[in-house]
Amino acid sequence: MGLFSKVKDLLQANIMDMVNKSEDPEKMLNLYVERAMEEVRNFHIQVNRAVADKIQLEEQIVNLDKDIELRSGQAMLAVQQGKDDLARTALTYKKQAEASKLDYQAQLVDQAKAVDDLQENLRVLEEKLEKAKMERNNLVMRQRRAQTMKSANEAISGLSTHDPMADVDRMKERVQRMEAEAKASRTMVNTNTVEDQFAELEKSKANSEVEDELAKLKAGLKVGLEKE
Repeated sequence: MGLFSKVKDLLQANIMDMVNKSEDPEKMLNLYVERAMEEVRNFHIQVNRAVADKIQLEEQIVNLDKDIELRSGQAMLAVQQGKDDLARTALTYKKQAEASKLDYQAQLVDQAKAVDDLQENLRVLEEKLEKAKMERNNLVMRQRRAQTMKSANEAISGLSTHDPMADVDRMKERVQRMEAEAKASRTMVNTNTVEDQFAELEKSKANSEVEDELAKLKAGLKVGLEKE
């Protein structure tokens, strides 16, 4: 019964206190439940022995009933044959058997009550064991969840000293700067120099002179045709 008290105390312990201890709560819970199961098994053996003793008393009473009936028949037979001494012996054995029967019957009453009490106690222990198993499973889940939360909090706490987003922001700024430089270089490529602009003007002037000369040729050709 002491183990069940320890299991009850353990089940009522604060889960975070268990997590902070060096011992593994899950292993300790399993150990206590296994010991409680062993206690129930041993108690079950005691109950079976008590039941066996009760059955043995019942069998002894049945055998004594048979002996009493036998001695009564022997006494009657001895009287019929005029053997009073033998009849007295048979009756003496009968009285002894009857006395033993009364003693066994009294023991059977006590034994039957003891068996009932033991079986009731066994039922209570088995119920407590099942409850302890359920509580063990519940606490194990809570312990695992608490440990996961603790690890997550420690991870977040560690990130607070070095925020990975700061690195991301720095890389973002670098990319944006590279994009701006690329746009600037494209503008420079598309912008003509002064010399390029003069060259364009010279080219435009040359084209204009060609066009003027072509216009003159056409005009002269037209005049010639009109004279003819």
